[in-house]
Amino acid sequence: MLIDTHAHLNFRAYDKDRDEVVKRCQSKPMKVINVGAQLETSKKAVELANHHDNLYATVGLHPLHVFDEIFSVKDYESLINDKVVAIGETGLDYWWFKHLQEPYKIVLLHGWGGSKEERFFIWLDKELTKLGHQVIRFNQPDTDNPNQAAWLKETGKQVGYVNAKTLLVGFSLGGATILRFLETLDEDARVGGVFLLGAPADPLGYVELADFFKTDFNWGQIKSVCPNFYIYSSDNDEVVPPAHGKILSEKLNAKLKVVKGAWHFNVEELPDVLSDIKNTISQSEKELPTIEEVIKKQKALFLDHVKLAKINQLPLMLHARNGPSTSLGTGLEGKNVYLEMLEILKEEKVERAVFHCYGGDLATAKEITASGYFIGIDGPVTFTKKSEELQKIVREIPLEKILIETDCPYLAPEPHRGERNEPVYVEFVAQKIADLKGLSKEEVIERTWQNAKNLFKL
Repeated sequence: MLIDTHAHLNFRAYDKDRDEVVKRCQSKPMKVINVGAQLETSKKAVELANHHDNLYATVGLHPLHVFDEIFSVKDYESLINDKVVAIGETGLDYWWFKHLQEPYKIVLLHGWGGSKEERFFIWLDKELTKLGHQVIRFNQPDTDNPNQAAWLKETGKQVGYVNAKTLLVGFSLGGATILRFLETLDEDARVGGVFLLGAPADPLGYVELADFFKTDFNWGQIKSVCPNFYIYSSDNDEVVPPAHGKILSEKLNAKLKVVKGAWHFNVEELPDVLSDIKNTISQSEKELPTIEEVIKKQKALFLDHVKLAKINQLPLMLHARNGPSTSLGTGLEGKNVYLEMLEILKEEKVERAVFHCYGGDLATAKEITASGYFIGIDGPVTFTKKSEELQKIVREIPLEKILIETDCPYLAPEPHRGERNEPVYVEFVAQKIADLKGLSKEEVIERTWQNAKNLFKL
């Protein structure tokens, strides 16, 4: 039996076609374990498991979210039923700390018929760069005939990874593009602030803009990834009347600022916007936790998950990620998060656990498996570059301690690398493991199924 032991069909990446993805799993046939990362996604995982015989669930708070919600043992325990097969994903993640060291990233998006050379963009770039921030401004493709898919693709490419130190400034259609971009982000994403200048709330009667407004905005999803919105309208704007700003301010629970005489923001400077960006950054700096605070919180909640698992006689679905090699000055140099977690597991006498999406070294992998725990192998093992260490690990650790997983929608294996991942692609992981170990794919699928049955008591 084929099984994907770590998936996220409970994430919003599948909201439009989740039923079709589940049907593809059923046609194999195969089993899938959907993993919770917060309370809401844990609820969704359990709901899916309750409705589909081939789906199971885990419940837990991901270490990247330890400051995003108050962990209530009672709330998570209330979700546990016969279809919940593990607690997590939980653990320690030190990779995130590299973003605390980076400058703020402020992205400027122009509008229909515009360019990165908008006058106030040039001024804003200069002022923010002087303060030590990273400013990104770029030209959208075919600016006179804007296409939503093309603009979103370019935006994603230019913006890259988003976090609380990412701010987005959108002028006119650039503002609508930002709202559509926020709709594409998953539950793990957070943006520090969004600033919309003369942004339309509907197509304004222009056919060229209809593509951006063919569906309503998902306001709930948009607000879930950004806590701070700033809306600006010009009192004499005939292109995007102030009424649009009022609509956006109501939908986004944001204050509307009306700028006098700025006619569709055809101005040299916008002091209010600069001031609001600086204030947002200043407030963010006060709210961002220190590395020490994050580590302390992650370890405390990891222990809470361990206790929850032991009380309910369930295994742990573990997330571990070492800090970046460039973590100078953070105190994380040389730290091995896998060994730190392994020590905690031994101290707490945890019997069953899997280190999902393993990213450590061979020596640590051998120590983990020798201690009786499993290692999850994902799409990166199929990559042709930068996967040598992981492939070596797969060759040398016993198949009896390996689970196959996708971590979908992330980390799609070859030949689907770069696409949205889904559970049926776990077969490519099985094939690669078979190639590395000189076995048949069928042997790997059967052995990893038995491993999953043993760990999760399926």
